[in-house]
Amino acid sequence: MSKRIAVPYRHVKLRIVGPAAAFYAHRVQRLDFPTTIPTTTINELGNPLHAGVITDIPECSVTFQVMDVSHRTFSIMTGNNPDIYPAAGVNVGDLSYIDAIGYVREANVAENLKCIHARHLRVTGFTFTYSVDGESTEEYTAEGSEKRYFKYDVVVESGSSYPSSGISLTNTPIDLKNGNTLISLIQDGDWKTEDTDYSVVDDGGAPGGKAVTLSGNATSSLMIVYHSDSSMAWSDISDTTVPAAIRGKNIPIQIGTNDMYRIQSVTIRGTFPATRVEEMGNTEVVGYVVDPPEVTGDVTVLDTDNDIVSLLATGTVGGGAESEYGVNEYSERQLSLDVIIRDPADNSTVLKTVYIPNMRITSDGHTTNVGGQTTLTFGFASDTSECKVYEGARP
Repeated sequence: MSKRIAVPYRHVKLRIVGPAAAFYAHRVQRLDFPTTIPTTTINELGNPLHAGVITDIPECSVTFQVMDVSHRTFSIMTGNNPDIYPAAGVNVGDLSYIDAIGYVREANVAENLKCIHARHLRVTGFTFTYSVDGESTEEYTAEGSEKRYFKYDVVVESGSSYPSSGISLTNTPIDLKNGNTLISLIQDGDWKTEDTDYSVVDDGGAPGGKAVTLSGNATSSLMIVYHSDSSMAWSDISDTTVPAAIRGKNIPIQIGTNDMYRIQSVTIRGTFPATRVEEMGNTEVVGYVVDPPEVTGDVTVLDTDNDIVSLLATGTVGGGAESEYGVNEYSERQLSLDVIIRDPADNSTVLKTVYIPNMRITSDGHTTNVGGQTTLTFGFASDTSECKVYEGARP
């Protein structure tokens, strides 16, 4: 068989394994699996060459960007069922750990050529982007220390509840080089350790058949991820239940209770200050200690009057009898921000709302360029670190 020329984007797809369910992500625009292996060069007195190079635990990550057309990606990553999504919304602080799988298709056969798997990745950042002349997007970055390239298929089996023993695997797993049989086992939202929290044994049936025994019953969810020569059939990504994309014309913005006009863009960013925990005698990262997220962003608006400045400085559009607005007054206000994402098919159905209950202005800028319109850009931060995502309109 001749070597294929290259792999086009249509032959790569992303599967997100969240704390409670797996999801073939739709509308993915970019997928990146970078790895850095920290190295230290050792020199010594009397030697004109390097004595050698030592390496540390790999730093693996995944970054992916999707069109923001529904709550589904966020729901899976926060461990929620997108079909039974909490009416009260879900805060970005619930973003935690995921596995990410990249499937690469054969050129002429509807099967996998290979798979890329990154395990137990801690979400460390996100960016939600909305603009008047572009498609709305959400981007996530997650970091860990384990990534593997597999010749065969990465299989995910899942269920809502399982007994503690006798869980037979559908396919025969291929043992990993680290001695484990499974890549991941996620029980009730927790990533478990093989031979400590569970074991894999012969199931007594067909040759090569394996069964999993848990240390305790799985009460809400169980995800089993493993490598197998299963001849998994490739299926194209196709989801007609969500729009292809959503542009700014279908995304009104509210600050406080006020509909805002001439908004050009809104960007919301979140970072999770994380400390990577390692230990002596362990070649993998133990986990991450994470602080509350830092949620920031900016709003850009065409400069036509003092309405938005008045709102941010005094809390009222027009400012009543006010005729002067000092930037020091921004710090006295905490206003909510609503990004309302509507269905472009009718522009009346709200598909999703992103809500910051306490937005504080941290900067502003007034910009004019020849050939363009004058704009005001306001930087903001969430006072409480909250940024909630709702399915549909916010109650």
